[in-house]
Amino acid sequence: MNANIRIGGMLVGYHAVCPRKAWYSMRGLWMEQESEAVALGRLLDRTSYRRRKRPALITAEAPDGTPLVAKIDGADLRAGILHETKKGRSEEAAHRLQLRFYLWVLKLGGVTRADGQPLTGQLDYPALRRTEPVTLDAEHEADLGETVAALARLADEPSPPERHPRRAFCRRCAFEDLCYG
Repeated sequence: MNANIRIGGMLVGYHAVCPRKAWYSMRGLWMEQESEAVALGRLLDRTSYRRRKRPALITAEAPDGTPLVAKIDGADLRAGILHETKKGRSEEAAHRLQLRFYLWVLKLGGVTRADGQPLTGQLDYPALRRTEPVTLDAEHEADLGETVAALARLADEPSPPERHPRRAFCRRCAFEDLCYG
């Protein structure tokens, strides 16, 4: 396993969407700084739900010893809810996985609500005026463990995985030029 790897929520989300994107990101290639969609998402994150913004950086180790890091945007600590703000619902499964990853890192780090119960999550879509509750159960934890192991293996691969099988999907991706250029 790559000794320098630290797995974070964004990497977990990237892997769910496209392992090739995750592979590039693990090597320091960040193409999204020029993306208008990403800039809009960051603006929504900065300007939405300001009262509950309590950013935190939490580290823990996966059961296999892989270092994990969760950069948490905000939480309602009294209610025990971890919030994750997203622009749109196009990658809902990846959004849920990323938030569950954060909940898992908190659990592994021993962070709980005041009553000792685990935190729950909520995906916030301010532009859509929608929210979605997210929980973490044993099956999700097992899936996250497998995802972390897959990312650790991917970090050791000398070349990127195959391109995404749906080219139309790639047209929205900041890495499209790198993959198809």
